[in-house]
Amino acid sequence: MTFEGKYYNGQSSKGMPAQIALLADGLRIDYCADEVTGSVHWELAGIHRSEFNDATTLLRYGKFPQQSISVVDKRFKEALQQQYRGAAFLKSGYNNVLSLGLSGIAFIALSLLGLLVSFLIWGVPALADRVAMHFPQSYERTLGKQLYTKMLQGYQVDEEKTAALNAYLSELETDLDYPITAAVVKSDEVNAFAIPGGYVVVYEGILDNMEQHEELAALMGHELAHIQNRHSLRAMTRSLSYYMLASVLFGDVSGVAAVLVDNASALRNLEYSRSLELEADREGMELLRRNELNPQGVILLMERLQMGSESEMLAFLSTHPNTGERMKVLNELIGEEKQPYKKNQELERHWERLRED
Repeated sequence: MTFEGKYYNGQSSKGMPAQIALLADGLRIDYCADEVTGSVHWELAGIHRSEFNDATTLLRYGKFPQQSISVVDKRFKEALQQQYRGAAFLKSGYNNVLSLGLSGIAFIALSLLGLLVSFLIWGVPALADRVAMHFPQSYERTLGKQLYTKMLQGYQVDEEKTAALNAYLSELETDLDYPITAAVVKSDEVNAFAIPGGYVVVYEGILDNMEQHEELAALMGHELAHIQNRHSLRAMTRSLSYYMLASVLFGDVSGVAAVLVDNASALRNLEYSRSLELEADREGMELLRRNELNPQGVILLMERLQMGSESEMLAFLSTHPNTGERMKVLNELIGEEKQPYKKNQELERHWERLRED
């Protein structure tokens, strides 16, 4: 049984008139065009699954560049189904979907929608987190400088206390991969936060609520741990991941950095996960031990802030959740290793400068 159709050899877009014969082991295609004649044999295993409509059948064959045939005759589809019953290329995906009925199609649609929603809720932030972990350090430092400059706009920097804080930090053995730049801003707000690339902003309000310099060392150790482990960068990219995704989708790759810088104010109230906070606590504790300072400094700081009645203290603690659990873990760490500590006159001298009005 033969049918008329068109044959495409995969090298030219021009179809050639052809006679297609259905044989036991496949199709024989005899074609003729511009006095060029030829014949090809398609084995059943090499014919690719195609879709059919009521009148036209399209079949492909082989690897790239693929050959193909087109037959406008609904009897051809019927003949294929009778001759090659059960053949893989006759199992149309489109028809399989239709065979599921409305309930089956609705289930597939809802499943796809669920996958899309899941990707938007969990996948996009997780992807942004992975991207942040692979930022080149030089790029992170440049981005951090822009964020730092942006954040200080609108604040009055206390130059003397800033100098004292940086001198204090220079005396600490931090083991940080970044050069440290810190600023003290004039504000009663009880706050301090880390900026990617080695930058820290400390408010006078939190300094005024400390009584011992070990509390400052604990605070700085915690914030520097956020920088070292890129917690701040990761938290920002996760919280702004949808804006960043839009920048990438619209081809504005440079807009990723712009989104972060334009939202620099988000650094003031970044919230970290329980695991990231505990990681920063442990590394902050390690900074105290490395410098032979009283490890109780971190407990004193948390207790002082926790006992404070002012609303801004509670606001600070709200961005650092699970305070009670964290104190329990830190007390356990302190109890595991009893380490002697000593006074550090240089640190205390810089601390006194910070405490001056």
